[in-house]
Amino acid sequence: MQGLEERLHQQEPLFGGWYLRGEIGSGSYGRVYRVECQDLFGMVSTAALKAVEILPEHTLAGSPEELRQLAYDAAMSEVETLYRLRGLSHVVSMDDHAVFEIVEDGRVVGYDLVIRMELLHNVGQQMRRNGGRLQSVEEARKLGKDICRGLIYCHQSDILHRDINPNNIFQNDFGDYKLGDFGIAKQLDGTLHARTAIGTKQYIAPEVLHRKTGELQAERYDTRVDLYCLGLVLYQLTNDGYLPFFYEGLPQSAWQEAIQRRLDGEMLPPPSQADAAFAQVILKACAWKPQERYASAQEMYDALCGLEQKPVEQPQPQETALDFWQPGQPKASLLHTFGLAVVSTPEMRYIADKLDFQPQQQSHAHGGVLTPRVAARLPAWHIRAPWFPFNSLQVKEYASIADRAFRGRRDLVSARIGGAVSEIGAEAFARCTSLSEVRCETGVEKIGKRTFAQNPRLTRCQLADSVQILEEQAFQGCTALVSLRLPNAVETLPDALCDGCTSLQQVAMPTALRSIGEKAFHASGLQKILLPDSCIRLGAGAFSDCKRLTSVQVSLRLAIISEECFAGCTALAQFDFPFRLAEIRDRAFYGCTSLTNVVIPEGVRRIGEQAFACCDSLKTIRIPSSVRQIGDNAFFSRAKRRLGGSRVQVIANENSYAWQYCQQNGIRVREP
Repeated sequence: MQGLEERLHQQEPLFGGWYLRGEIGSGSYGRVYRVECQDLFGMVSTAALKAVEILPEHTLAGSPEELRQLAYDAAMSEVETLYRLRGLSHVVSMDDHAVFEIVEDGRVVGYDLVIRMELLHNVGQQMRRNGGRLQSVEEARKLGKDICRGLIYCHQSDILHRDINPNNIFQNDFGDYKLGDFGIAKQLDGTLHARTAIGTKQYIAPEVLHRKTGELQAERYDTRVDLYCLGLVLYQLTNDGYLPFFYEGLPQSAWQEAIQRRLDGEMLPPPSQADAAFAQVILKACAWKPQERYASAQEMYDALCGLEQKPVEQPQPQETALDFWQPGQPKASLLHTFGLAVVSTPEMRYIADKLDFQPQQQSHAHGGVLTPRVAARLPAWHIRAPWFPFNSLQVKEYASIADRAFRGRRDLVSARIGGAVSEIGAEAFARCTSLSEVRCETGVEKIGKRTFAQNPRLTRCQLADSVQILEEQAFQGCTALVSLRLPNAVETLPDALCDGCTSLQQVAMPTALRSIGEKAFHASGLQKILLPDSCIRLGAGAFSDCKRLTSVQVSLRLAIISEECFAGCTALAQFDFPFRLAEIRDRAFYGCTSLTNVVIPEGVRRIGEQAFACCDSLKTIRIPSSVRQIGDNAFFSRAKRRLGGSRVQVIANENSYAWQYCQQNGIRVREP
């Protein structure tokens, strides 16, 4: 029997003008494809197509009439649900549906149900790209309100979803969230759907499963199971992407135990990123006993709306060194005549006393936090000129440096962080426009977000081997930084770590490195990349727009080349793909104009949209038979397609999917 996608291609054009353009994903019951339709004026419309295989067991269908009835029940259940909810603003809208027979050996053995609906962004995919979170906690609150509005209409129509999870929540281009995938709605009880699926166990309500056997309960639950699932989604969005009792580093063998703790009624800890009021709403929705939850979706919606009506306390403005150190203010001292500013060392204080200068007293304790107020008075004997040899800072007596401690100081030229300091806060040395050298001695363990960002004269930064955590954008915009040695204790490089470091030519990667974040080295000056074999994840755009990059060596265990990972690397002439590679995602090598020949290894299943588009020098690309999906314009841009394609030639087996793709898209193809 042919596969689902092959059968759908035989039915094209679907609905009179729609063609498949690649698989998007799979849901609890069926697969979802992207489809396109082009009108007489050349305008292209896109939509999502959900395809469901209805193949009842022969024991359930003793005759063709019984088979047809079972298929009808399974197909029309979801279709009728979507038709009843059609037009609602927070439910995915269905446009059309069709049913095709599956014939094997001249006998009908089942049916294919296809449902065309609006094409939206999947929230589950957004969370995976953003580390399990949305843009903000306010965005999670908006998601909760939108889905509650959708559930209000569903429950009024006596429809129970039962499978609310991030993969079944979608967002349109206007930022509104919608509920989709009604494949196991409760009105389907007694049909093939209800006997084959009960929902995603990570989000399922306790009363749906029998406590002892873990099997599906009978008619003992109501609309509050949907509120419980939605509460868990909100919990995950406000808890760094983790469900209750999950945490970073939890071994997979303990996942089932964490789920069982929730199902057994153990009290849930509050989510880490939600304030007290929002956490109270979430925990009430996730109450173990149904009678302790919100009675209806309308009640939960009102509770979420009530959070915005409460007065929000304005946060206190963060203190920075500039709040206490104003270089433009005159100093009432004789030293000001000679251009001398702040005095803190004993020798300088002694000289100042002799000159009738009364410096501001410092008050700090050994082992405390170096705050912006104290930091404004630390540097010693500074003349406001970057060439002055004593414009250096030494921090020895403090356990940590607070956020934004020296941010914006224009007099600092060099800084030395002593071994007693274990943590440097966010933006501690950001925008110090004269800072050219930083040295962190052994003892520093954490460097915060944007700690050294936007320092245009920083040419040298020596990090101690004790550093274990580097946070986002730590060196972003350091355009003069030439080389960087990353400590071996660092396992994850954060997002935008060296984004925009145009002079950065060499980076020594940690030996135990496991992953590199999104745009970690975007638009940097790297010429060569040598990644350890332990690095198995590259974030989206990790090395994009590295114009000087000529050589790349990645881990042999790398399975996915992420979106725009090497896009815009115009000097990259050759890339050796790892033999375990399974997927090349959208625009991975977009605009790599020096690439000439590409050999994709056996085992790759998918090549994303515009993966090799605008590679003007690309002549041949060898595609194995394992590839089952190729995105739109994978080998050339839309403009070149309109002008008759490009010079690229594909080498593939005649019976492979790549061969069929090239034939359909007018790409030159030949056998190896």
